[in-house]
Amino acid sequence: MELEDGGAPARVVIADCDPGRRLSLREIVLRFDPRAVIDEATSGQALCDILLRHRPTLAFVGLQLDDLSGPEAVAVARRAGAEPPCLVLVATRVLPHWQEIATSLGAYEVLKTPLDPGHIEQLLHADARRRAPTRALLACSTPAGRSAISRVVARSGFAIDLDETDDGRHALRQLKFAAYDFAFIDVKLGGIDGLELACQIQPLSLPTRITLLTTSELEPVAQAGRYFGVDAVLRMPFYARDIDLALHNALGLRRPYLLNALTAPPAPSALLRIADLPNSRRKIA
Repeated sequence: MELEDGGAPARVVIADCDPGRRLSLREIVLRFDPRAVIDEATSGQALCDILLRHRPTLAFVGLQLDDLSGPEAVAVARRAGAEPPCLVLVATRVLPHWQEIATSLGAYEVLKTPLDPGHIEQLLHADARRRAPTRALLACSTPAGRSAISRVVARSGFAIDLDETDDGRHALRQLKFAAYDFAFIDVKLGGIDGLELACQIQPLSLPTRITLLTTSELEPVAQAGRYFGVDAVLRMPFYARDIDLALHNALGLRRPYLLNALTAPPAPSALLRIADLPNSRRKIA
């Protein structure tokens, strides 16, 4: 896995008392992005200084540092006006109190040791994707639905420019003439409903990944949408975690799973990917 040509190199800080873990993380980061600028810290004070002076885009922060704990150092830096856009906490064990710590710090993921290079590469890819400018369309018939999705998108950490509409014909014009990376489309739009809209844009072979929004059962809508290039179906009403899952899917990313396991109890998924339908003709990267 490599950084796409032309992407900005990552600015990374690795804060951990264990030299072996720092070296492993450094090697994985440089394998992913040889241009990455990496700072290392073994103390909370050094981590604070790096966060304040260099403003890294990605921080791997261990629980134990030489003075302050890693989370304490991040909290101090945040109060001083600096926090990494993508924070990954590193722990030997993932305990229940990590939910409160990770949530309070706005962590993107909790990384468990021993380190899994594949998992770390996924996080590096997510960081690169978070920093890439992204255009998206939200076409939803209800103000509540638009508000819920736009709130999750705004605090997601991704650089997303979100256009909104409640009209199917307007959404069709937007999709035809704007280069959107993904779109959330309500099945019950006025003017042109979501399935008809998907049908009309399907011959255009747009790169836009389409997620349909519905209050109905997912599979019948997904079975209809599969023939129109739809990527996934999301059931309304939804929780913030459901929108977050749909957002990561639309961006071709796996949702952080350790943090997700801590912050969300097991529940039936509100998202159905077309690729997961039996005998699906489409595959999602």
